[in-house]
Amino acid sequence: MRVNGALEALAARQASGILEIDGDPAGTIYFDQGQITCARASWIPDIGARLLGVLSPPADLLTGADEPDRDIGTFLVQRNYLTIPELAAILRSVVVDTVIALTALAPQVDGIRFAPAGAHWAAAFSCLDVEPVLAEAGLRAKRLARYRLDRTAPVRLRDLSRPSGVLSRVQWTLACAIDGTASAQDLAWRCGLALYETIESLGELIAADLATEASATPHSPAPHAQRFRPVPPPGPAQPAPGWPAPPALAAEVSGPSPGIEFTPAAPDLLRRVLEGLRRNI
Repeated sequence: MRVNGALEALAARQASGILEIDGDPAGTIYFDQGQITCARASWIPDIGARLLGVLSPPADLLTGADEPDRDIGTFLVQRNYLTIPELAAILRSVVVDTVIALTALAPQVDGIRFAPAGAHWAAAFSCLDVEPVLAEAGLRAKRLARYRLDRTAPVRLRDLSRPSGVLSRVQWTLACAIDGTASAQDLAWRCGLALYETIESLGELIAADLATEASATPHSPAPHAQRFRPVPPPGPAQPAPGWPAPPALAAEVSGPSPGIEFTPAAPDLLRRVLEGLRRNI
């Protein structure tokens, strides 16, 4: 049985328990009365990594956040690290990311089994119907397919000599983390982002000639490449102290994101941007 079929069958039975998927990636999906409460897969950032992407808690606070009996959610909400809707949105993103990895990103499924088990702590904050999860996963997977970006291929920045640019918060975070050796999968874990979000954002950077797969043959920017304009980042998204924001690549942030810190740029990125500025003066 395919993973999609197993999910639909458990939803129809209103089952409670754990669906285990053996293969590459391996995955685990938790059910409560036919709804998905939590999920994880070996390719995608787990809940702890995702939470570290938006929080700055003590280093050991999120250890074992995926474990069903480690109720980190209540702790974070009670201490105002996150609101319930913010936590629910992260949990939903993790579930969708898992389903995409297990169904659409060329997975190798060796076996599927289901066993009744105890509830996951995430059930107190997020219970998702299978049908809309599969629908969202399918739509996002189609968008990802357009970019044809190998999740394991290293990504590097291209020439940043153009005078200005507009990046989303996610694109800026990824641009600061790209080092020429990390793949989309590596960057997702490093930045605490969904794998589908990382692939899509990297695909947009590549389409705009701001990045490329490290193994790809360098090419000149397309004549129809999008023209970028500078947008000063808002106050909450300023770089950490000691890391001046490059004037050539500013981050355009679509809206406030409580608890999200701006990622400082790597020195090599700053050097390349400044070199590009000098060539255009």
